[in-house]
Amino acid sequence: MTQPAQILVIDDEQNIRLTLSALLSRAGHTVMVAASGEEAVAMFDRQRFDLMLVDLQMPGINGIQVVEALRQRSIDTVVIVLTGHGSLETAIEGIHYGIFDYMLKTSEPAQILDRVTAGLSDRQRRQRQSALLSAIGAAAQELAGNNPSDDDAHIALLAAQAAASAAPQPTPQPINERQVQIGQLQLDTWHQTAILDGRSLNLTPTEFRLLLCLAEHAGQMLSYTQLVRCAQGYEANDMEAGELIKPHIHHLRQKIEPDPSAPRYLLNVRGKGYILQIEA
Repeated sequence: MTQPAQILVIDDEQNIRLTLSALLSRAGHTVMVAASGEEAVAMFDRQRFDLMLVDLQMPGINGIQVVEALRQRSIDTVVIVLTGHGSLETAIEGIHYGIFDYMLKTSEPAQILDRVTAGLSDRQRRQRQSALLSAIGAAAQELAGNNPSDDDAHIALLAAQAAASAAPQPTPQPINERQVQIGQLQLDTWHQTAILDGRSLNLTPTEFRLLLCLAEHAGQMLSYTQLVRCAQGYEANDMEAGELIKPHIHHLRQKIEPDPSAPRYLLNVRGKGYILQIEA
């Protein structure tokens, strides 16, 4: 369960701002709105936000430029981009800014809340990891100042104290915990980790779900619509689905392909979908 968050909604359409603000406020979040990219960027210097929903296409400073300004300030706000037709190239341009997800502006309210919750959960996980590393680092510094004759028990005590102060509370194991393996690709569906050829892949939650969908149907073409349904949990027509899924495919290829410009694992069926093909 995620805690109430500070959320910024950026859209030049007033009805979108009002609708999203009301939806997120009812879910318990504190919501602020900006009617332009310029207004949003000015807010970054006054306030920090846990999550931001930003329209991709806006007059003046567009959504990607807003995200760029955010990252230039080293702010780790979760970003969900709201997109419509004809914006794929711009979406791909912004992938390296750590955008959590892309959603259609016509998405159902439940779908928006689901992705907001997922984004906030991912941010909390990253913050816990960062806190754990900081705590262990502080413990190591304390140890360095101790007498060299101190034994391993003291080292273990400091590490345990550091870990206990930052680690999340244990959660029950799911009934359907399992692993998926296709050739040299191993996917842990509970921990959402992926290993390819012995190399750990640093995937976003959406990228992991997308790769899992493809792995479960390895050797079969999955259409854009099927991939959006499987990886993102909602329905979209072929044009909308293609626009939503292609940026994630682009980013996924950067992480799994030896040469992303000449894919050997994640193959395109032009105008239709994708196939995952990994040799045993």
